[in-house]
Amino acid sequence: MKRIFLLLFVICSAAVVMAQTPAISGTVKSADGSAVSYATVKLNGHKTTTANSSGEFKFDGIVAGTYKLSISATGFLLHEETVILQGGESKEMAVILKQSENSFLKEIVITSRKKEQLKEDFTSAVSVVNTKTIQDLQTVNNNVSDILAVTVPGLGLSSGSSSNWGQTLRGRQVLILVDGVSQSTPLRNGSVDMRTIDPNVIERIEVIKGANSIYGNGAAGGIINYITRTNKNSPKIGFKTELASTGSLVNPAGTIGGRLNQSVFGTAGKLDYTVSGSYEKTGVVKDAEGDIVGPTYGLSNNTIYNAFTKLGYQLNANQRIQLSYNFFSSLEETNLAEAMGSRKDGRKTEAVEGTTPGSAPGTRWNHNGLLKYSNDKLVGQTSLTVNAYLQDFNTLFFYSTQFENGGQSTIQSSKKGIRADLNTPLISKPGLAADITYGLDILNDVTSQPLLDGRTWVPKMDMLSKAPFLQLQGTLFNDLVINGGLRYENMSIGVEDYTTLKPYNAQTKTFGASVDVKGGEIKYNNLVFNSGLRYNRYDFFKPYVNFSQGFSVADLGLLLRAARVNDISVIQTEPVIINNYEAGFASEFKAFRFEASAYISKSELGSSFIEQDGFYVIARQPERVHGFELAADFIASKNLTLGASYSYVEGKRDGNNNDKYNDTEDTWLGGERIAPPKYTAYLNYTPVKKWNIRTDFIASGARERFAINPTTGMYKTYEGKVDSYNMINLSSSFSVSQSTKLKLGIENLLNADYFPSRSLWPSIDQYYVKGRGMSFTLGVSAQF
Repeated sequence: MKRIFLLLFVICSAAVVMAQTPAISGTVKSADGSAVSYATVKLNGHKTTTANSSGEFKFDGIVAGTYKLSISATGFLLHEETVILQGGESKEMAVILKQSENSFLKEIVITSRKKEQLKEDFTSAVSVVNTKTIQDLQTVNNNVSDILAVTVPGLGLSSGSSSNWGQTLRGRQVLILVDGVSQSTPLRNGSVDMRTIDPNVIERIEVIKGANSIYGNGAAGGIINYITRTNKNSPKIGFKTELASTGSLVNPAGTIGGRLNQSVFGTAGKLDYTVSGSYEKTGVVKDAEGDIVGPTYGLSNNTIYNAFTKLGYQLNANQRIQLSYNFFSSLEETNLAEAMGSRKDGRKTEAVEGTTPGSAPGTRWNHNGLLKYSNDKLVGQTSLTVNAYLQDFNTLFFYSTQFENGGQSTIQSSKKGIRADLNTPLISKPGLAADITYGLDILNDVTSQPLLDGRTWVPKMDMLSKAPFLQLQGTLFNDLVINGGLRYENMSIGVEDYTTLKPYNAQTKTFGASVDVKGGEIKYNNLVFNSGLRYNRYDFFKPYVNFSQGFSVADLGLLLRAARVNDISVIQTEPVIINNYEAGFASEFKAFRFEASAYISKSELGSSFIEQDGFYVIARQPERVHGFELAADFIASKNLTLGASYSYVEGKRDGNNNDKYNDTEDTWLGGERIAPPKYTAYLNYTPVKKWNIRTDFIASGARERFAINPTTGMYKTYEGKVDSYNMINLSSSFSVSQSTKLKLGIENLLNADYFPSRSLWPSIDQYYVKGRGMSFTLGVSAQF
């Protein structure tokens, strides 16, 4: 540990003493002479920057040589030119951008821990969901997990419920962030972390796929980061109001709901601010036959609140301080009871009028606070970003008879952390550039899962993590991107003494025996690393290869609550270290873009539930997950864009630990991990300037890997057969004036009658509910 900190200190000391040298600066304008505000400007060998509101940019610390300058902005063609700088001189430029018609924009990603990085410089698969796409799809469904399912290849389809259980990324759990603050509870994953913020305050969503250690524990399958809105180019005060009504178009009685969002935003000198509040009340949700879907994790009669504020102050040209807060709550306040169906007999579970024991389930509260300081020129060309954050989360699950005498469990999690990122250019020469990003993560996470009546199911886990990291990236010959990095996970988790609850046997419908478990401290010290290459010389073929490791404590809470020994020191609590191998490429040719990636993800230890003799136990066997993703986009004209994607993932456990996965002892991973194949397609059409129409085709393939249990005549839990289905969604918006827009969204346009995959693979009657039938959203937005 001391050696790693010493290495970081030596690197920092050597890097920050760079001498000041001449500059390249300029202004960015459109063909009509107006400034292009906040254009993205990249100079090879230097950190990407952003032009200010007047279109001005500047790179300091430039040595003599030949450079490639790239400038992009929404609505304009990418501008690239060669800049030759003689020794001792500075250069000022005037750049004119051409209007874009048939061209793809270069996307900027900040989730890499750098301040910003071009997507084309990543050596792994990345998806970015922009503001317009979020707004279009929000018209159909305000649930962020549904928006992600449609737009992100590799992510499982939505469960159609308030939970994202089973909606894995590349067959493994994903870490959900809001502005870099974790919404997930990796110590006891409750799978309710995708619905933690109103889409109205999201500027874009960044998804980095595959196991990685960018943000530490929990990112076994990747990272999804919701980037919230920042207003740097707005009047002193602006208002935006959105009203919408929702309901079913099949037997609409009782289904009508509504939502309201009010935002106030603006800039005042060096201060910029956003304040937003939203309220939503849903009616009951009905399937294609007009029946109310089952209430477990239901979206019927939900009351949803979201409050968000972000304040930013530009201390000077290089320093900024920012404070943000987000509150989210979603409770299922319902007078519905369960009319239990039968998976075996093909009879769906419904909801009927009645009462359900216990309190209203859902996210009771989720508080997030973030204080961020950035300095683009701490010393020389070194930049610094410091984030101090906290999260307090509480979610209540539905009443269950699988606890002795019944009960409701609640996950309670409190996080406090500080994260420091520094970035320093190391080399800047013609044809050769390199920079290093390095820093330290400190996090205290206290998580538990008691029952509402005070009984302990998962004891309190008090984690302290200290993780130094560094990431080196270089560019050779302007086009060959090379990166590699390290992260050292130093973690201790304290667990108090506890008594397990009596385990429930799903076959005999009886309870087993409790166990008294002695607590203690669990320690982890693991070094993980990554490396990758990408070649960007030719637009028609930009290949990459990547190796990346991920670290996860493997949902420790599941291991503790399923303990069958008297001391945690003999529980198999070793972490899951994932080795992720990936290769892919991107191709662009004028109005056509195609991306493909393939991956293999292996771990010597897994961690997933299986049913064994009626009880649920944790399998800690080696695992291999593999798959591939394809995505294509085509700009047919300035009015028409279309695209499609296909995702496939599969995985197995190595039952006899011989590093082979085709033996009889080897078993397939269950549906809670492996999603069926996913197909999506979209068409975006603007028949006239004020009118936009988007249609989305969403389809799930079938998955049948398991045999029916001859004893019960049913599939085992998590092994249910998944059937295929498909549906079409429609969204449309019409600008009545510059400030007012009408919106119409229809989900399941053809009223497809289907079971979502999450209703099938659990093979549990309670979850055997149909998907939402044809539904509408009718809204209006006004901005002044």
